[in-house]
Amino acid sequence: MKPRPLALAAALTLAALPASADRIIDMATSFQIRSMDPANQGFWMQEFGQGELLMKFQPDGTITPWLAESLERTDDTTWIITIRDGVTFQNGKVMDVPAVLAAIEYHRERNSGTQAQVPAEATFTQTGTREITVRTGVPMPELPSILAHENRLMIIDVEPVLAAGEDFEALEGAGIHTGPFKLVDLDEQRMIAERHEGYWRGMPTMEGVHLRFVSDANARILAVQNGEVDIALYPPISAGPVFAATPNVNLALGAPSTGGFLGIMNVSDGAFEEVAVRKAVMLAVAYAELANEVFHGAKIPATGLYNPRFPWAVENYRHDVDAANTLLDDAGWVRDGDTRMRDGETLSVTLLIYPPQPDLVPLSNAMQSYLREIGIEADISSVDNINEAAGNALVPWDLALVATGTATVGSVSGFLNRYVACKGDRNHGGYCNERVNKLIEALDVTMNEETRYEMLREIQAILVEEDPYVFNATILIERALVTDAWSDYVPAVAWNRIKWDTAPNE
Repeated sequence: MKPRPLALAAALTLAALPASADRIIDMATSFQIRSMDPANQGFWMQEFGQGELLMKFQPDGTITPWLAESLERTDDTTWIITIRDGVTFQNGKVMDVPAVLAAIEYHRERNSGTQAQVPAEATFTQTGTREITVRTGVPMPELPSILAHENRLMIIDVEPVLAAGEDFEALEGAGIHTGPFKLVDLDEQRMIAERHEGYWRGMPTMEGVHLRFVSDANARILAVQNGEVDIALYPPISAGPVFAATPNVNLALGAPSTGGFLGIMNVSDGAFEEVAVRKAVMLAVAYAELANEVFHGAKIPATGLYNPRFPWAVENYRHDVDAANTLLDDAGWVRDGDTRMRDGETLSVTLLIYPPQPDLVPLSNAMQSYLREIGIEADISSVDNINEAAGNALVPWDLALVATGTATVGSVSGFLNRYVACKGDRNHGGYCNERVNKLIEALDVTMNEETRYEMLREIQAILVEEDPYVFNATILIERALVTDAWSDYVPAVAWNRIKWDTAPNE
């Protein structure tokens, strides 16, 4: 670390926003909120205390009411949403059924994520003073997850949004959300929000939120150390020992997430066309060591494709180097020193990583070591955009290491349809297992909970025991860097980082 350049970088980045009073939440994040465009940037608003959703994902994997008072399914294609009474937008307007329906319609017309998840034939109709009846036309078992996803149906006051047209700057201070903090100013360097005194749950504890956009991880760390920000997001976990030894810097950990770092194998070309090699690689990975030593306990060991808290999760990963070596021996890959050969060909692979995820560097180094232990030579290649590179036939790769969720806000269909289904838009490895594909298609329309669990367990078994393709390397624990005054802060699941009662230590 070079203190002078880092200090200069932090000063240049943070100069736009002076140090704030004790009753302001000062936060830094690596991602820039570009505008108040509800369809394309609005998902950020529930992360930092402005926007709210009808339903809320919880750390134990359940989904509970938020702006909805209740959600009830009456048959396979009919749901009843009862909205909460006494909620107002930050501009004072009442959040009634027509306002909620207008918000839903706005997203269905303009939000590509909503359009992908909510079928065109679905209808949302007022059937009571606070009641909305949803008729989906086809079974939608994951409707609760859709209502809890920040990028699907954020509840907004549509009238000022339509009046603003494409002038999204006009929405700053317009109070279009229902959350505890109202966004009043936004530019390329920071976002400022002030307390919404009419918030439905009560008076927010803090007076406002100052969020700074700081892309450099070292500058975010230094800002915490210097007390310029209270909370910094996306800390590099591999630097855990540095955080522990640095004054006024604490690594705050929350609940296990719905995702982590995945290994995706290219099964259409190269070493991973062979099932035995794929099985051997999964056996070679030391999952507990990755979580506890490489990432210093800031992740939990991957025991399967899903967070073990989920009721359908199968814990079928194991670390067994001897079994991995036996598989490769039986497949005719003969050990020749540190590598294996067969018919004059060396068993070698290329690992693909990308810079926006700095923790992939220590992960890829560890993976390289695990593969070497079973005689597989591995090179590491870094690319700017993992999906573009993996989908480009001209870029050679065998194992892509990516950060993503396998059950984001409790939904399994998004990941399975995009990454695992035969025609998935992110199935860059060319995987196509007919049985898995049929199970994915059936999951999309199966309402019975236990039947869904059985299907998911079968998919997990196939992806380990019969036809491996994608696996969890680690499961993320929600994390942030905080000052000593904020050491009790608990990072939230599903990106809900600031709540109405978020505050420093008592």
